[in-house]
Formats: sequence, structure tokens, C-alpha cells
Amino acid sequence: MISPPFQKALDYAQQNLNHTGKLIKKSDGYVYLKVDDAYISKLFPMLELKKEGFREIDNSRSKESPGAHISVFYSDEHVKPQEMGDNFPFKLKQIKIATTAKNMSYVVLEVESPELENLRKKYGHSAKLHGHDFHISIGKKMVRWNYKNH
Repeated sequence: MISPPFQKALDYAQQNLNHTGKLIKKSDGYVYLKVDDAYISKLFPMLELKKEGFREIDNSRSKESPGAHISVFYSDEHVKPQEMGDNFPFKLKQIKIATTAKNMSYVVLEVESPELENLRKKYGHSAKLHGHDFHISIGKKMVRWNYKNH
């Protein structure tokens, strides 16, 4: 069952936020779909996760920080899409918390985009980036381990 705050945020995004983004490439070769920063700034407070140690993904770390985005190609995939600057649509699926092997938990909005899958395939890659659904990261927290001497 989806939590009420997660459903409220998903409903808000469905009704109020744009479901397209522009394909952008950073200087290091990383390619992403730039989406409205409101996916972070509006949705994170609705999720009520601050009390659990999550913090909003920082959109202002540096001038090259993408802010709200969907990863499409990592720099090590060495892709130079002709479609740079084009807009691609996506559909919202669900908001969930994912924990990585690096002791980080992320709150993500999973999206689907057959158009992005086809773009990846066009350039010789799998439809999904590292086998994962496309997503917009909204918040994160470091998982801390507490060790006790016995």
C-alpha cells in the first residue's frame, strides 16, 4: 500500500508538473533529461521524510549540477546523441525508497518512457540504464551503521 504522503505527491505531480524534459549533455559526457526542478522542490516537502533523516536532493551544488533530471546515458557509455536539445515525454509511475550498496537511501519517482528506451537502443545500449527504471531522485539519506563493542 502506498503511503498517503507519497500518493499526495504523486497526484500533485500528475496534475501540476510537466511530463516532458529536454535532452542535455554535460561536459563529461553524461546525458540526462532535464525536468522541472519542482519535481524536487515541491514534492520533497509533501513526502514528510525529513524526520526520517532524508534531505532534498541539492540542485545548486555547482553550475553544472543538473537539478531535477532523468539519467539517460552515463559518461562511460560514450554516447553523443544527435537528439541533444530535443524534448522527450515520460509517464509517472510511483514514488519509492531505494537503498544502494554504498549505504545511501534515495527517494525516487520512477517514470517510464518508451521514447528514452528507444533512444538508448538506437545507440546500441540496453533499453534501461543499468537495468533500472528511469527515475527522478527527490531526496537522499546516508545510512549510518552503529557498532558496539561487547
